[in-house]
Amino acid sequence: MKLLKRLIQYIFPFKKNIVLIFFSHLLYSLFSVVSLSMVIPFLSTLFGTVPAVAAKPEFALNSQAISDTFNYYMATVIGSYGKIAALVAVAVTMVVFSFLSNFFRYMGLYLIAPIRTGLIKGLRRDIYHRLIILPLSFYAHERKGDIMNRMGSDVQEVEWSIVCMLQMLFRDPLLLTAYLITLFALNAKLTLITLVVLPLSGYLISLVGKKIKKNSTTAQTILGKLSSKFEETISGLRVIKGYNAIDHASEKFREENRIFYKLNKKIFIRTELGAPLIEVLAVLCMMIVLFLGSNFIIGEGSVFTGELFVFYILIFARVIPPAKSLVSCYYSIQKGLPCAERIYKIIDGDEKIVEVENPVHIKELKDKIEYKNVNFSYDGHSEVLKNVSFTLKKGKIIAIVGHSGSGKSTLVDLLPRFYDYDGGEILIDDVDNKLFSIRDLRGLFGIVSQDVILFNDTIYNNIAFGCEGATKEAVEAAARVACAHDFITEMENGYDTIIGDRGAKLSGGQRQRISIARAVLKNPQVLILDEATSALDTESEFLVQQALNNLMQNRTAIIIAHRLSTIRNADNILFMDNGTIVESGTHDELMEKHGEYYKFYTIQEIK
Repeated sequence: MKLLKRLIQYIFPFKKNIVLIFFSHLLYSLFSVVSLSMVIPFLSTLFGTVPAVAAKPEFALNSQAISDTFNYYMATVIGSYGKIAALVAVAVTMVVFSFLSNFFRYMGLYLIAPIRTGLIKGLRRDIYHRLIILPLSFYAHERKGDIMNRMGSDVQEVEWSIVCMLQMLFRDPLLLTAYLITLFALNAKLTLITLVVLPLSGYLISLVGKKIKKNSTTAQTILGKLSSKFEETISGLRVIKGYNAIDHASEKFREENRIFYKLNKKIFIRTELGAPLIEVLAVLCMMIVLFLGSNFIIGEGSVFTGELFVFYILIFARVIPPAKSLVSCYYSIQKGLPCAERIYKIIDGDEKIVEVENPVHIKELKDKIEYKNVNFSYDGHSEVLKNVSFTLKKGKIIAIVGHSGSGKSTLVDLLPRFYDYDGGEILIDDVDNKLFSIRDLRGLFGIVSQDVILFNDTIYNNIAFGCEGATKEAVEAAARVACAHDFITEMENGYDTIIGDRGAKLSGGQRQRISIARAVLKNPQVLILDEATSALDTESEFLVQQALNNLMQNRTAIIIAHRLSTIRNADNILFMDNGTIVESGTHDELMEKHGEYYKFYTIQEIK
């Protein structure tokens, strides 16, 4: 119920539509009953049993007055124009009421369309916004494919659940109410007898619904795993083929797919059980109606006439579709609730990187960045950084080197608050970085990493990403600094070339230079280079290094590198081992010490 309340907030902006939907379905229900009621005068006229009403009855809102008024006009038409004309008049009236009934039915569906699309828009907006706010640690425990599945099929299931809920609130209950009132008005005793089976129906439906909800939760989880398999297969296709692991990958997928098939089959079987169950019970009721109704006609004579009995049967038959619809909607809601739970696991994800109230605003680095006894761990137990301290003055270049897994990348990830440290302080101009506006803080830094992230868009838009209002001249100037302008202009569509998923149409060196051009255009106060050349061949590395040298001129920079030849001219070099800084100094100073840095550098020189 809590989930439904939270989902309902997405339809609050459509209050006007909801009111209009209610009145549309109300009129649909009324005109539906009235159009069916035309069968009574039609049969009465056909068989010549229209009661003679000498004087026009006084207007009153009761069934007797309405019946007498209608009979008065029918007797008048028959007397003046004959039986055929009267039948035509009844048929035309029935068509008009049927048109009005279906018109208001369509209006109800027409008005619900903005709610359906608005719900999807709102849910996906909130999921996406949350995805880009949640810390990177959140994604260490989630599968990418599963997250994508939550934005896709889970949202669709929730949408259908909300639509069904609106139908359960407005359309179907109104129809059932109108039909049941009519049935009780026609013959209360017969209606009470036939409705005895409804409690049994409700009990059976609730049992099936619980099974559907339980299986749906498991099925959506497995579907998320399948989506992850698809994503991982596409990303790792080169490895799968290269290691002849096609059969292995296929077998793992087949196993997950088989489990999903079995669960989904159970869900569909139980979902489809509801409508036949209702229909069988309705047929049972219908047989009771036919049997008892015949006795009532025989026993009660003119009180419950044949025309009224036919009308009763028609109305009773109309009770079945909304009853079936209510059951189907109930099952759809049961199926959609687990999807809503999965969605809200993202929306309610723990936002560990929280901005303080009244944050400090910063636009430039004025003096220095200082780490003081910084400690950090990803899981709260194993420390990745231990009492790390150093100072970076404005305009200086600091290099961080060390073995893989020594904590180099983690160290710089704490600076723009991709993660928050557990102990110590990180100060920017003597202010704790947790006190700054997150937007302002991250605006200080430009990051060029080994794993270049480009988007399936034009080169121009990739360079201008995050820089609103960037001019063509500024983009081209940034590309020239990054040594990228020449190869860009040689491409078929120049800066308007679509580069494919993650820049698949470009070489490694070209992708890296586009990334550098993006950093140049941002013109950051502090440049962070995280293994920016480690994955490149010698020629590409030379071009990228030239671009980086252009970028670092007169700029504060932090460089993480395995290839020590790229950081020889740094103002200070930190050598990290097992989460701590074991040596620091210039290249020459560290080489003279013959310590860890010396060994590391010598090994690379030998290679």
